[in-house]
Order: sequence, then structure tokens, then C-alpha cells
Amino acid sequence: MSESSTHALTTTSLRARVYQLLENETNRNITAKIVNLLLIVLIITNVIAAIFESEADYHQLYQQEFYLFEVISLSIFCIEYLLRVWCSVEDEKYQASSNIKARLRYMMTPMAIIDLIAILPFIIALFFAVDLRALRLLRVLRLLKLTHYFKGFNIFISVINKELKSITAAMTVMMFLIIIAASLMHSVEGSIQPEAFGSIIQSFWWAVVTMTTVGYGDVVPVTSIGKIISTFIMLIGVGLVALPAGMLAARFGEELRERRKNLNAHIKDALSSGYIDNEQYQALEQLADKLEIEPRDLQRSINLLKQGHHGNKCPHCGK
Repeated sequence: MSESSTHALTTTSLRARVYQLLENETNRNITAKIVNLLLIVLIITNVIAAIFESEADYHQLYQQEFYLFEVISLSIFCIEYLLRVWCSVEDEKYQASSNIKARLRYMMTPMAIIDLIAILPFIIALFFAVDLRALRLLRVLRLLKLTHYFKGFNIFISVINKELKSITAAMTVMMFLIIIAASLMHSVEGSIQPEAFGSIIQSFWWAVVTMTTVGYGDVVPVTSIGKIISTFIMLIGVGLVALPAGMLAARFGEELRERRKNLNAHIKDALSSGYIDNEQYQALEQLADKLEIEPRDLQRSINLLKQGHHGNKCPHCGK
């Protein structure tokens, strides 16, 4: 084997290993768990530092420490981002694409964009004379990077995507009603309370807090007709605002049932031979990880299905 071929194989092996550590082995590899835990701690401490730095006293007292911590954090996040882009070609989704196309496709994914946001202060500082501390909002947005490590976020995003049309329809109806309510109150209360209802735009604040049933009480109608309109708006708001929440709750339950049903179907298929060998079990572990089902839940499902499956002994050893 030539030296160039050996180097290519070594690079590919290293890239695959990095991919496993960052993306694919977080539940089964102790090194991956440690790496992910350290990154989680770094993200959380970054946000805490940004919060405390917004306090003038802390900023003056620990100015150099905050700056040094920010530089170190940005360096680590940049390295992490570059490594994720580099090893993204190992993802099965991009196997049919060239390395360049695979990396470009990965960089357009929501997760990669979130990682890019985390290092934006560094990129901006390269081209503009901006104090890194002034980009505090971007630093707080690093909380979004936690979506890499807490898989419940992925279920939430999946549910949102599947219910996006229904939620959009509900929000559109709510917006229409807010505009109508603001217009009505401007017509009824505008001449009496011009500071609060002098225009439809001014009336939006009252319409929003009333429709959402928050009711701060800073703006209230004083006429009888205005109070009657408010009553109907609040009653409509009680049901309408709760509608998207009900949709999401129902979809969450359905999504979890679908995932468990999918996993159980594969478990039954594996049990068709009478037992589950190591290769089949590893495949089930990978599927459970992809479906974001905990290993203990996988084992529980296997045990339950084994109890209901006849002839579940190994034909070779009888176990």
C-alpha cells in the first residue's frame, strides 16, 4: 500500500472516530459522554458569565477574567464547529454526495446554523472593531447549542414540524381576531381614551393582553360597549390561545406512540428467529438512539415482547 493511500485511510479513520465522538456514540462511549458533558458545562457557564457580566459591578471587578473566558470559549466553539463540519461527511444522509457538497449541506442544517451563531462574535470581531462583550445577545443564544445534547429538543422540533400547518392556522385566526378587536376598541374607546385607544396601532397592546387573557390592567375600557366587547374577546381568547397547546400535547403523545410502535415492530422482527443475537441487538440500540428512546426503555420493551413471544429460546444453546 502506498504512503498516500495509508495517509488517506488514517484520515478517514480519524474522521470517523471524531464523528462517533461528537454525533453518534453519546450513549455508548464513555469518552463521548465526557466530551459532551464538558461542552454542556462550557455552554452553561458561558451563558451564566454573560448574565453576570451585564451587571456593571461584576463587569468592572472581573473585566479581564470575563474577557479571557470569552476568548477561550470562542476558541473551543470554533474548533468544535470546524470538527463537526469536517466529519459531517460520515453521516449516512450525505454518503451519496461529494465531500464538499456533504459539508455544504450540513452547514445549512439548523444544528450547524446554531453552532455558527455561537461563534459569530469571533467572526464579527475579525472584520469589525466590535467589543466582544457588546455581543451579549449572541452569547446568550449559545443555549441553543444544548439541542445537540438533549434529545428531547429533537422530539419537540419534530412535533412542531408535523403540526406546523395547524399551529399556523390557529395563530393566523388569532391575529385576525386581534386586529378586529383592536379596531373595535379604537372605534368605541378612541375618543374617550386617546392615549390608550387613539389609533388601531395603540389598541394592539390591549387586544394582545386581553386575547391572551393576561390582562395587566394598565389599559381597560371605560364604556359599557367597550366592556361588553372585552368580555367576548376574553372568552374567545381562553379557548383560542389554548388551542395550539392542545395540538402540541396531543401530537407529543402520538409521536411517542409512533416511535415505540416502530421500535416494537423491529424487536418482533428480531425475535422471529427465537432470540436476539448481538448484531440484532446493536441494530436495535442504534434504532432506539435514532428514535431518542432510552436504553432502559429498549430493554423493557424487549423483555415485555419476549414474555409474549413463544419459542424465545436460542435453537443452538437453549437460552
